[in-house]
Amino acid sequence: MKTLLTILIASSLTLFFSPSSKANSLEPCATKQCKEYFNAYKIYTRRGHSEAMATLAELYFAGYGTEQNTKLALKWFRRAAKFGNASSQYKAAVIYLREPDYLDIDRGINYLEKSAKNGFPAASYMLGKIYYGSSIAEADHELADKYLSKAYTEGYPRVEGFIQQLIEIDGLTKVPQLNELYKNAKSTSDTATKFPVGEMETIEVTAPDITAYFNTQLARLNNSIPDTSSGTGSKIAGRTCADMWGCSGEYDEQKQRDFAFSDWGNIAAIFYP
Repeated sequence: MKTLLTILIASSLTLFFSPSSKANSLEPCATKQCKEYFNAYKIYTRRGHSEAMATLAELYFAGYGTEQNTKLALKWFRRAAKFGNASSQYKAAVIYLREPDYLDIDRGINYLEKSAKNGFPAASYMLGKIYYGSSIAEADHELADKYLSKAYTEGYPRVEGFIQQLIEIDGLTKVPQLNELYKNAKSTSDTATKFPVGEMETIEVTAPDITAYFNTQLARLNNSIPDTSSGTGSKIAGRTCADMWGCSGEYDEQKQRDFAFSDWGNIAAIFYP
């Protein structure tokens, strides 16, 4: 059983880190409008808005309004990450862990840990799976238990599928905290609500109209205080950190879906059917 588990995780990680893995669903675009949006975000990054930095990184990664440039995407994900943007921390980690030209396991795991600490469940989930057993890091079941339990507690949907696989292969004996959480959840009446049957394996990220998203975000940035002058990523007029996607420590799947130029969250679905 142990050999089977190792083979399954190793093969899934190979797929995960393959250069052909499609990490971003924002399509390349070279129209005048796309270039105008790209230039607008460049202006707001120069003014010091971390939210604009995170979006600019997405545009570079996809080649939206500009030539595709992973190096510059990573640069701006890292800049946004410095302001505590959990999604940018996660995405910087993904680049370090999956892109051959930027492969740096230590940095990748470090960014995942920062993202998980800031409440991004996909990062906790990925860390849990990495530490459970992979070629990326030495197995540490105590850490695997910690991060998988965190992702489960935060309601990250894909944890359920991984739990079912662990039960079938070698049980949950190596992750006692997760085992206890799972048993308690199974004994409560709201388990079906937390993990609806039939929806677990068909999660789709549904994006709003991308231009509407850009227009809303740019209008908000125009009336906000730059992060470089305020020293924090949550100083936006009339909005708290909890209102901002990627800033709040509380997981809100709908915010993650609505953000959505990408399916980056699905990247964490290594070893998932």
